[in-house]
Amino acid sequence: MATDKLEESRARPMTTRAHALLFKEIVRCDLAPGTWMKASDLSARLGIGLSPTIQALSRLEEAGFVHPVKRKGWQVTPVTLQSVNDIMEAYTLVSPSVVALIIANATDQEISNLRDLEVRWAPGHPAPLNEENFDSAPFAYFVDICGNPFMAEMTRGLSAHLERIMNFSLRQGSFISAGYNHWRDALFEAIGNRDRDAATHAMVELCRVGGSELVRILKGTDSLLTAPLHKNIEVTAAVTLR
Repeated sequence: MATDKLEESRARPMTTRAHALLFKEIVRCDLAPGTWMKASDLSARLGIGLSPTIQALSRLEEAGFVHPVKRKGWQVTPVTLQSVNDIMEAYTLVSPSVVALIIANATDQEISNLRDLEVRWAPGHPAPLNEENFDSAPFAYFVDICGNPFMAEMTRGLSAHLERIMNFSLRQGSFISAGYNHWRDALFEAIGNRDRDAATHAMVELCRVGGSELVRILKGTDSLLTAPLHKNIEVTAAVTLR
């Protein structure tokens, strides 16, 4: 019994490392949606034992990023129009509350850092997708500076799912709507002025425009190779709060 507990404690850092590496690859879409993987192959590639790798995959399964299929291995969760709709719907409901917390709790420097991250990543330019762009995506920092650890923990997974579908879509096409940059700039002007009403409204509009662009890109490409593209889905890319 003591030996089992010792081995388990030794495996935890490796599980954490495997999870961090796989999580980053999935969110960046280095492991593209729909990719099939075998735990043994991942273990060899990462240089981490099989047991920690499987444990890491199980954690990713709980968060909705992968799922196992008997005798086939593990699949990175596909992106569909329905999943885009669901993620954007949830994010549009939650993100205005995060914005309100940022206005109440974040420092001027943190707000400036967030804006720098957003402008540097900025799909509305469109910015080129290079290594720096992937690593400077603002979603995690957005929730980290809200000043409420419970909201940050609750929202962190959702933000990662949004980052993944944004990265996936931007590998297929560019944001061309001028509305994205307009509402992004309006958002940061309102946050800088600590104007909660204007900022939450701008956040909702930014989600609306961003969601519409995601759907436009995915409908206009052959990118959804891992799941059927159901044209008859009624897509409400974002919820407008009234």
